[in-house]
Amino acid sequence: MLISKPAMSQDDIEELGRLFIDTEQREKLESVRRGTYNAEIEKESRVSSVRVDGVMMRNSGENVVWINGESTLDGKPIKGIKVNPETADGETYDVQVNIDGKRVSLKPGQNWSEGTGTIKDNY
Repeated sequence: MLISKPAMSQDDIEELGRLFIDTEQREKLESVRRGTYNAEIEKESRVSSVRVDGVMMRNSGENVVWINGESTLDGKPIKGIKVNPETADGETYDVQVNIDGKRVSLKPGQNWSEGTGTIKDNY
């Protein structure tokens, strides 16, 4: 009777990681299998960088935040980005920005990049 060695050790298997990190990736795979996946739509909906251009703090009325050249003044959502201008800190001018489920704290003049996950000053 022959006993064969497994093709992969337990350490090798653990090193592989998980095949699907989150439900979004799984949904993407399913849409590719169904033939309904459109890369252009996904490319347009993804936010690759966020730049806080400015913050106006008001004593009366709503605060206004400018992100990627767009204002929150009209209450319109900025594509792929959720920001509540009222969360702007009057002392540090930090603005809480939600980008595809990730919360990032940015100040005017700062830029967040999805590729690196880092915050950089624009000046």
